[in-house]
Amino acid sequence: MGMFGQSRPTELTFNDASHQSTPVMVDGLAINGRTMGSFPILASSSWMNPRGGSTTLTGLPWDNADDQIVDIHAEWTEIETGRAYTADASVAWGELHVEDVVGVTAYMTFVYGRNGEFMLFTNAEADPKTGQFNGREVTRMCGKRTPNRDQNYGLRVNEIPGLGRLIDRRDQWMAVPDIESSCSGENT
Repeated sequence: MGMFGQSRPTELTFNDASHQSTPVMVDGLAINGRTMGSFPILASSSWMNPRGGSTTLTGLPWDNADDQIVDIHAEWTEIETGRAYTADASVAWGELHVEDVVGVTAYMTFVYGRNGEFMLFTNAEADPKTGQFNGREVTRMCGKRTPNRDQNYGLRVNEIPGLGRLIDRRDQWMAVPDIESSCSGENT
């Protein structure tokens, strides 16, 4: 289970990201029932490789000493379409890359794709071909549409750091080819 055998992680390092062609606003993220941050926040979308951006280090909450599963609840809205989605995933912590950094630390990157696609990656060694730290995919799913949460973030450019700049550069990110997605965008 992970790099440290039976040593369950006590810390968590996570990134959130979206593909450059599909910027999103993260409206909520909870891990094992604990809200991770203050929302909404703009997911990183500066790279063609969507696994980059800011990193948060925090304690990994566990309900009891025997827990083996990490439960994730994510909520997000596509900037371009205004469509909102949610996704729930459960993964065994042994599926995550774990290192002893500031305690036994698990690594997760949440990637929000086109049409409600949600992916979880975990950091690992560099790709031998590119040398990039893309991580290993743990799970991929289509998020559930939540039309009652749809909103036009373009009306909130003065409220959210970085959003105005992103909207001003809309022509650039609209010119980037979409990544493939098996999600229809109207997932229920």
